[in-house]
Amino acid sequence: MSKKPPIFKHFSLIYRRNPMVLIAVFWAGIVPSLGVLFLVQWLYRSWGGLVIPHILAFHTAISYVLVGALMMGMALIPTTFFSVISGFVFGWEAFPFLVLSYTMASAIGYLSGRLLEKNSLEWLLKPYPKAEKIIEEKKDRMGWLIFFVRISPVIPFAISNLVFAMLDTGLKRVLWFGLLGMLPRTFLAFFTGVLAGDIQEALRAKTASWQYLVIALLLIMSIWGIYSFFKTRRSS
Repeated sequence: MSKKPPIFKHFSLIYRRNPMVLIAVFWAGIVPSLGVLFLVQWLYRSWGGLVIPHILAFHTAISYVLVGALMMGMALIPTTFFSVISGFVFGWEAFPFLVLSYTMASAIGYLSGRLLEKNSLEWLLKPYPKAEKIIEEKKDRMGWLIFFVRISPVIPFAISNLVFAMLDTGLKRVLWFGLLGMLPRTFLAFFTGVLAGDIQEALRAKTASWQYLVIALLLIMSIWGIYSFFKTRRSS
């Protein structure tokens, strides 16, 4: 009988100690995509009969911020999708409310992760003492890691929240550095929605050639920043 590879034994141990962490990882990786499929189908069916209230109306703004924060923070929909649809439906007046909603979603995601993680990082890194040492050395520079992770156009928002919670980066850092990091890619997604001529075009989120250049630049910056964060060692 073949033995399990060490990595499977390790994750099996993590699951037995705290199954909620691995469940949260699968949730964050799968559920937002399912949320997009559901909302896209609903919007296609219902768009013609929807009455869109003005975003500057008090009740509309409050509902938008709270619902958006819960849906993004609980990993029910991706932030990019929410940004594109917000830009198409409400236009530029909604952008400040989107930023507020995103920031609240960061807090919800991070605090939810802190409730679930229960020192799981310690067990995840147990076989990798060098990685554990590097992370411990970088505790006071976690803000830069948050910034470069948030600026990445490919790292999912929900997954990053869980990682930040496991690293215990601190809520204040997640909010401030995360806000700075998220602005470029959120603005780009929102702008895509503003430019869309109809709901089909908004849902397809068609990207212009110049936007691909911006996305590539953000990706390069993110890779460089994350690499530099882990590569640079504290001088003794």
